[in-house]
Amino acid sequence: MEILYLGIVFLVIIAILWMKKPLFMAIGGGIIATVLLFRVPFADAVSVFARQTIAADTINVLLSFYFVTFLQKMLEHRSRLREAQRSFDCLLRNRRLNAALSSAILGLLPSAAVMTICADMVDTTCGEYLDKKEKMVVSCYYRHIPEMFLPTFSAVLLALTLSGVNAGLFVLSMLPMVLAACLLAYLFYLRKIPAWMPPLEHPVNRKQEGLNLVKNLWSLIAVVLIIITFNLSVCMATPIVIAVNYVVDRFRAKEIPGLLKESAEPVLLVNMYLIMLFKGIITYTGVVSLLPDFFGQFPIPITMAFGLIFFFGTIVSGSQAMIALCLPMALAAIPQGGLPLLVMLMCVTWGAMQISPTHVCSFVAARYYQTSLGDLVVRATPMVVLFSIVAYGYSMLLGMFL
Repeated sequence: MEILYLGIVFLVIIAILWMKKPLFMAIGGGIIATVLLFRVPFADAVSVFARQTIAADTINVLLSFYFVTFLQKMLEHRSRLREAQRSFDCLLRNRRLNAALSSAILGLLPSAAVMTICADMVDTTCGEYLDKKEKMVVSCYYRHIPEMFLPTFSAVLLALTLSGVNAGLFVLSMLPMVLAACLLAYLFYLRKIPAWMPPLEHPVNRKQEGLNLVKNLWSLIAVVLIIITFNLSVCMATPIVIAVNYVVDRFRAKEIPGLLKESAEPVLLVNMYLIMLFKGIITYTGVVSLLPDFFGQFPIPITMAFGLIFFFGTIVSGSQAMIALCLPMALAAIPQGGLPLLVMLMCVTWGAMQISPTHVCSFVAARYYQTSLGDLVVRATPMVVLFSIVAYGYSMLLGMFL
C-alpha cells in the first residue's frame, strides 16, 4: 500500500506541474500528500521539517547557491561570461561542441547556481536552431556529465567509500558510459544544430583566445581546484574566491550592496528549501526501504531488480539518499557484482537524477528558459531510459572481463 501511496504523491506533483503551476506549489502539494497519505502525525511532521531545516545538507545547498550566484553576478558586472563565450566561439567554431563542452566544463563546479551560466551559454550558442525546451534539456544534461564519474562529487565519493572500489579504476570504467551519454544527447538534440559557424572576419589567435578564456573563467576554475585540493565545500571555497576577485576585478565597496541584493533570488531559494523538506519527509516514511521487496516480486534477474530500485528510488529521494540507503544492500545481495555492478548502479542513479523533482538544477534551468520541470522530464526521459538500458548491457559486458 505504501508503494501505491508513493505513486499517488508523484501523480500529485505531476498533475500540479501539468496545470502549469509554479514548482513551489507542486512540491508543497507533494509534501501535503505525503503527510496525509502516510498518516504522519502533525508533531512528527513538524519535527522532520525542523530537523531538515537545520540539517547540514539543507544549509549547504542554500549557502552554496547564494555564494555561487554572488560570484556569477560579479562576473556579469565585468562581462566575464560574455567574453568567455566569445572565446569559446573563436576557439572551436563548432556550435555542437560549444554547447556540450561549455556546459560540461562549468559542470565541474558542484553548485546549482552554475546552471544559470550553462543555460545562458547554450542559449547563445544554439540560437534559433533549438526551441527553449530543447535548449533546457541540452544545458541541464551536459552540465551534469562530470557528476556521473568524478570522485570530486559527493555522490560518487560516497559510493566509492561504501563499495571500496578503486577510484581510478572506477573513473576509467565509466568513460565509455560518459561517451554514451554524450552521444545520446547528440542524437536526440545536438545534431539538429549546424556544426558550422560563419567564418570570422579576422584570423583567430588561438593562444590569445585560450588565455582570454582562462582569464575570464579563472574564478570558477579556482573554486573547483580549491574544492579538489583542500577538500573544502562549495560554501567554503567560493567566499575565498569572491574575496580575491573583489581585488582582481577592482570592485568598489558601493557595488557590494547591489550584488548582495541581486544574488538573493527568493523564488529559487524557497523552491530549494521545499525540495529539501520533501526529501526529508519521504525519507522519514521509510517507503524507499520497501522498494527491494516490491521489485523482488517480479521474475527478473536480481541485478536488474536493483537497477530498477536505484532508478525509481533516486527519482523519489535523490542520489545521495539512495546510495546511502541501498548500495550496501545491493553489494551484500550480489557479492560477486564488484565494479560492474557499481558502474551500472551509478549510471542508473545519474540518469534518474536528470528527471527527479529533488534535483535543484532542473528547476533552475526551467526558470531560466521560462518553461516547466514537466517539459524537461518529458524530453529527457527517453534519453535517460535508453542510457540506463545501455548501462545495464555495458555492466554485463564489463563483468565478462573482470
